[in-house]
Amino acid sequence: MKNKFIIIIPLVALFVVFIVLFLVFITVVIPPRTQVVTKMPTTSTAFGTSLPLNVPATNTTEPSPQAVFGWQPLEPIPVTYRYLRTNGDRTSNKVALTFDLCQTEENPSGFDTALVNVLIETQTPATFFLGGLWMQDHLEEAKKLASVPFFELGNHSWSHLDFENIPPEVMSEEIIKTQSLMWDVVGYQTNIFRFPYGTYSEEAIDVVGEYGLYAIQWDVESGDPDPNVTADAMIPWVLQQTQSGSIIIMHANGRGWNTAEALPEIIRTLRANGYEFVTISELLDIESP
Repeated sequence: MKNKFIIIIPLVALFVVFIVLFLVFITVVIPPRTQVVTKMPTTSTAFGTSLPLNVPATNTTEPSPQAVFGWQPLEPIPVTYRYLRTNGDRTSNKVALTFDLCQTEENPSGFDTALVNVLIETQTPATFFLGGLWMQDHLEEAKKLASVPFFELGNHSWSHLDFENIPPEVMSEEIIKTQSLMWDVVGYQTNIFRFPYGTYSEEAIDVVGEYGLYAIQWDVESGDPDPNVTADAMIPWVLQQTQSGSIIIMHANGRGWNTAEALPEIIRTLRANGYEFVTISELLDIESP
């Protein structure tokens, strides 16, 4: 019996030594399989939004900016294309109805459902310039506008500041926040921009262009922010000013006081006179981003 123990003890010791050496070998000599991706947060809170990143943990390739952050600025437009557009081709017989949807911190605004219904019922293409603050307070209305195939959305800054009198960094913030929110709300961003109050500087046009946006003005004012401008006054005023290539400015935020009443006759008469309603992008031959 004693001889058996003498034989077994060395064998057990040898086995233990073998196990220890094997463990050392696989943990030190053979490097463990590791993930080669940089650890990243699961959400981004840039500009007050929370966006899922959806980047696979085992992906060994560098994810695209869009996959990581959801929204990214458009490529800057060439310097030679950075100018204010007030109208389209004067020989085209095409015109564009545009509607501003804006508000300030101090003065919230609404949504003119009757006006939008007129456009839908008459199948009239139109372009809506959305302010960021307005969109933030009217998410469902923004989605409704985006769902109409013959409507187009544009950027009208965040809080309707005067771009002639604010520094470039504030301009950038006003543009970026609105682009980012539009991406979150409707799933895409625009490449057209309208200055609040129609005021601007050469520097402002350049900043807008840096974010891949074309600056859009107008050549026909409806006068609809003035409650004293009745539908009967607005109709002939708009018709007299309109010509081929015209961009007509109105409001759909409840501050176009009599626009919904005047709009059906304006649309009917201009069509009868041979004009075709188109979006800003079609009027100015701007490709969608």
